Amino acid sequence: MKRWLFQNIGLKFLALVIAFALWAYVGSRQVLEQKLSLHLEFADMPAGMTLDPGVKTNISVSLTGRKDRVLDIDPDDLTALVSLRDAQPGQKVVVVHPRVQPLPVGVTANVADVTLHLIPLDSDSPKPKRKRGSL
Repeated sequence: MKRWLFQNIGLKFLALVIAFALWAYVGSRQVLEQKLSLHLEFADMPAGMTLDPGVKTNISVSLTGRKDRVLDIDPDDLTALVSLRDAQPGQKVVVVHPRVQPLPVGVTANVADVTLHLIPLDSDSPKPKRKRGSL
């Protein structure tokens, strides 16, 4: 029995090291998908237009990537940015694709397109007063 256990001990140890290395590699490459809700931020609003007050300001986002990187993400650090740069003046409905940022390397975000309803600002109505020191 002793001879069977210790015969080719170097090869047995090498096989154990290779098995452990493969187990660690496969474990570190696990892909995880996590769903979360992010707040929408709007940029590049066309002149003379504003968003419909009933616009949805949160969207569902699916993050996919390596398990350790996805679990390290704090949802409060992410933003879903919507640019209305391509909206034409007077256009009432705009379909945009939010961009989630900042994402770690190796993590992707899957986001559905968002339909926004724009309404023209009344030139006769007074503009809302800005608080002192705000833009």
